[in-house]
Amino acid sequence: MATVDLATPLLGDFSNQLELAFGPTFGWFFGHLIILGMIAIIIQTMRKTTLLTKNFDISSAKITNFIGYSIATIIQYQIFITFSFPVSGAIITAITSTLLWKWTFDVLTPTDV
Repeated sequence: MATVDLATPLLGDFSNQLELAFGPTFGWFFGHLIILGMIAIIIQTMRKTTLLTKNFDISSAKITNFIGYSIATIIQYQIFITFSFPVSGAIITAITSTLLWKWTFDVLTPTDV
């Protein structure tokens, strides 16, 4: 009997870890349960978008800043990997450099200019 396995392409190696930990049947079940949970969270988030944007004070400027800082982090990560940093060191250095850059712009830039 062939079963549909959506968990392996979406969860990758984590799906294999679930199968090793719980066996093939329960690993398949828990993998698909995790996917259903993620879909439910996404649907609920989309339903409550106005509530989230109001309470978290999300604006287009904050979204633009987040995208810009994310791109800066990814570029720095690629540069650090090119210089043969270990993966964890490249991630940590890129994130801390971007956070320092964000702090510099947010705190040290005068707002009256």
